[in-house]
Amino acid sequence: MTPNRPRTISHSVYRAISVLFLGTLILYSCNNSHHDKILVQGRIDGVTGMVYLLEQTTSELIRIDSTVPDDHGIISISTKADETGIYALRITTDHQVVFIAEPGDTVLITGNINTFPFNIQVSGNEESELLHTFYLYSAKNLREVDSIQWVIERSQGEEDFYELTLKADSSFNQIWERQKRYEIGFINENAGKFSTLLVVNYHFGVKPVLSPKEDAELYRRVDSGLMAGFPGNRHTFFFHQWLKEVR
Repeated sequence: MTPNRPRTISHSVYRAISVLFLGTLILYSCNNSHHDKILVQGRIDGVTGMVYLLEQTTSELIRIDSTVPDDHGIISISTKADETGIYALRITTDHQVVFIAEPGDTVLITGNINTFPFNIQVSGNEESELLHTFYLYSAKNLREVDSIQWVIERSQGEEDFYELTLKADSSFNQIWERQKRYEIGFINENAGKFSTLLVVNYHFGVKPVLSPKEDAELYRRVDSGLMAGFPGNRHTFFFHQWLKEVR
């Protein structure tokens, strides 16, 4: 008689078990009070090392906790909080997911590190979902810029290099204007949301798109929305004071 071989779990069953475990983890967190904490949970395929939870203060991004994903890529990490704040889950040195959360929130982050950020999903509160939509749009525009720069670098020394640079400049300007229109539309459509603070301060590459001088009305709109919706918040206060100084 042939001895029984140990059973192996198929990839589909493996994923099903993992998803079921993740769902149980989320359900457990929802059934347990964490009114003074922010929970970050999810599954990120392809992560092999430590992931870090960071918090943006008014002056720097600081590390507040860390964890190691389990064998299925599932993570769970938390921090105490007393107000709405800006956080990031650093997955690798070059990849992090920025989100907004307030005490009592559970933020769910899922996806695959190998195609970051385009298949990363963020859910759990409206602010983080809005912000993630903005970052995805911006990442697509930046990818276009990278493609144009790659073509220019490869074309150095070609006879038509000058004409190519003119076309590249035109394309850059179009992408820049597209990004700026999107940011203006985002702020106008989401006046009073905390996420507008990150949008108005966003750097497209190395340059900010909006300016407190040229786009003063937008900055005032963000400021008044934060003062009305998030009074006493340290980020609100810092932005309000900074805006008074740069006017």
